[in-house]
Amino acid sequence: MRRLLPAVTTALAVLVAVVGTGTIAFNPVDKVREFDPNHALNFARQVCKLGPRYGGNDAELKAANMMERELKKYGLNVWKEKVDLGGGKCTYNVIGEIKGTREPNKYVIVGSHIDSPGFCEGATDDAAAMGIQVEMARVLAKNFRPRKTVLIIGFGGEELWFKGSEAFVKKHPDIVKNCEAVIDLNCVGAGENVFLTRRSAQPKPVEGDPKLIRLLEQCARELGHPVTVGDTTYPSDTYPFYHNHIRRVPVCQVMNQPFKVAPWSRSNTADKLDPKDMEKTGETVTLAVVKLTNAEPAAKPLWEEQRERQRAQQRGWFTPVWWAIALAAPLLAIAGRRGRAR
Repeated sequence: MRRLLPAVTTALAVLVAVVGTGTIAFNPVDKVREFDPNHALNFARQVCKLGPRYGGNDAELKAANMMERELKKYGLNVWKEKVDLGGGKCTYNVIGEIKGTREPNKYVIVGSHIDSPGFCEGATDDAAAMGIQVEMARVLAKNFRPRKTVLIIGFGGEELWFKGSEAFVKKHPDIVKNCEAVIDLNCVGAGENVFLTRRSAQPKPVEGDPKLIRLLEQCARELGHPVTVGDTTYPSDTYPFYHNHIRRVPVCQVMNQPFKVAPWSRSNTADKLDPKDMEKTGETVTLAVVKLTNAEPAAKPLWEEQRERQRAQQRGWFTPVWWAIALAAPLLAIAGRRGRAR
């Protein structure tokens, strides 16, 4: 009887929801828990194998291409934007978009950075964040349809004082004006607690948005993950969204602390990453995005919808109307040549 009690309680709760609203209540937590930390970890390891990713070198550009390919697998609209680093060097921002179903011109951004310090593979800084992002993209695309647009962005040139995010802010003032939150993943994947940055100091102070911090804290606790709030030195890619001439966007830099490995060290290698720590951060941020965008349950994965649209377009070329149009042109050309011959 005791074993049946939780199931009976759940059934009663669903019944109350149906009677009260006419619909079955949607609890996103179970779907968020489909986050696969091993997928995130494996992607991060592949990025680390490229070596140091810095200053627009080949490794940084290859990492951008890897992220672009991975996001496309899940049906996102994905593109790259060139970022000038000066001296003939460039890098790229990689943007993956899940279009909002009801308010597509309102945005929630989840950021990371593609580059690393120039002397190490940067497992926590920031390959693990890229791994978390691609797995977040899979979970969101499979299970949810956000009412507002979600942008999952890997910024290039963060180690050169936020070059990629600065370029994005300058290029997309309309997105900045309508952006409701920027959650930036930095120095994640090896630290017991989900760490929410209240304030960072350099080069100028950035204050984490109190409402956004509270929401992230609530999501972590709802999922049963340890969470702390505190201060850190650098703001990473939240900086250009906070300090610009367009609008101060609500921001929060999310980390894992205390650090199990120093981010700026040669020992910051892929073997230091902990899938459990990646899972804590990934699930917490995914749930926050679901709530920030008022996401609804998906009938089918986004990538299946994309394939169905592509098949429908291909079938369209083989309808009788298209055949008639395709045959008409050569027949008219033949008729024209015969007319001239007479």
